[in-house]
Amino acid sequence: MGGCCTLFSRIGFAAGWVALWVLAPSICFAQVGDPMAGRTVYVTPQVSGMDSCSASTCHTLNPLSNQNRILKAADNPGAIGLAINTYPRMMFLKNRLSSTQFADLAAYIGNPGAATGTAVAQLAPTSLTFGSTVLGNSAASQIFAINNTGTAALVVNDISGTNADFSIVSSCGSVAAGASCNVSVGFTPSAAGTRSGTITVTHNATGGMSTVNVSGTATAPMVLTPGIQVAPTSLEFGSLTVGAFGAQSVIVSGVGNGALTINAITIGTGSGSDFSIGTGSGSCVVGVPIAAGGSCTVQVRFDPLAQGVQIRTLSISSNARTTAAVSLSGTGIASTSSNLKTMVEYVYVPLNYFFITSRDDDKVALDAIAGFQRTGLSFPVHATQTGSAKAISRFYFDKVAVNASRGSHFFTLLDADKTALAGLNPNNAQTPRLPYNEGIDSWAFLPLLSGFGGSCASGQMPVFRLFHNSARFPDDPKYRFTSDVATYNAYVALGWDGEGVAFCVPSP
Repeated sequence: MGGCCTLFSRIGFAAGWVALWVLAPSICFAQVGDPMAGRTVYVTPQVSGMDSCSASTCHTLNPLSNQNRILKAADNPGAIGLAINTYPRMMFLKNRLSSTQFADLAAYIGNPGAATGTAVAQLAPTSLTFGSTVLGNSAASQIFAINNTGTAALVVNDISGTNADFSIVSSCGSVAAGASCNVSVGFTPSAAGTRSGTITVTHNATGGMSTVNVSGTATAPMVLTPGIQVAPTSLEFGSLTVGAFGAQSVIVSGVGNGALTINAITIGTGSGSDFSIGTGSGSCVVGVPIAAGGSCTVQVRFDPLAQGVQIRTLSISSNARTTAAVSLSGTGIASTSSNLKTMVEYVYVPLNYFFITSRDDDKVALDAIAGFQRTGLSFPVHATQTGSAKAISRFYFDKVAVNASRGSHFFTLLDADKTALAGLNPNNAQTPRLPYNEGIDSWAFLPLLSGFGGSCASGQMPVFRLFHNSARFPDDPKYRFTSDVATYNAYVALGWDGEGVAFCVPSP
């Protein structure tokens, strides 16, 4: 067995020797170890996640303390092998160390002072620069490494900085020779401008300390400036009969880089008092912010109570620097029994949606909108109340069809219909699926007999009502009003409900 006989003579050929030979056959007991190399083995974890021999729970950094009887392994590599193979807490090292490492380790334990290795600290990088960071925010963390390029363990005693704007997170303690650990640095500026500092790492290597320079730039938060824009900047209601009304909308947009909050919507001074903003008219709400780039609407009504020109100003005050203004104008005209106008039918081709109107403003707008076309059908109506004529009120049901993307209009001159619809929406708010009264469109007469087989008085002609029933045409309810009998019969044949005579109008 050559040089191994010296250790064997110490423990003899008893059963213990046999056990040692079997458990640690790779150990050559006569091999001379290197204390310096042994120190590296002693302080370096050999298995990731497990302690090194120098851990405080094992044998501590100083073998001479004899914690857990470490000195039994002094110059005795066989004792180390025996402990690894028999002591449960050390079995994770089984087959991890070579015979050379056993000898080195035993030599270091026997004479720690012979390990004359030196720790060398190298920090990389030696400076960290953070980009521009808004006050109140934090920049992404950056890392520098503490590298031990020496031959002895590097002990990190403290890591501190000169500027509290730069935070430090580290678990660096003892760094084995050839190993490294990381330090994370954050940047949360406390004042605007250039911020800088120094992070100092104190250790047991030459010089006793190493430094990293840190810097960053802090900028003040962006000043959010709301802006307001209205379109159109004027509303012209034209001539309306006294007792009728018209309604138009103004789009209010937030054009700054901050949220726009409306403080008040008012009708300013001027001639007349027949312009108003009704409850629920439009989507703008005082006190509710409008995001930058967003918009809402304000609806203005003109209800002339007397003849003559009226001029007013709609003012919208907000947290923007300027108050938005929209000029309003309209003329009230007297009722005349001979005042007739034409109810024109349109179709919105993409959705096969029919709509009738006698309002000149509507006609101008619809003629300019792509998709809307005149069907060529029309009938006369009275522009004002005359004789026994009753007002044709126009109701709009928003988001009732085509997956809530389209509304539907309904026209009636029956007081019972108007009362029932008003009861469904007493505040006349523009709410999806509820009837919103858009006012009087024109004037016509009650039929002598309404519905199927209905008839009108002499000098009048019937207007028929068709219903695109949602029971047979899911998600697409709509009405159509026409004085053309052939059109009425054709659409009944297509499956629409023919509801007969709805009202009567002057014969052309």
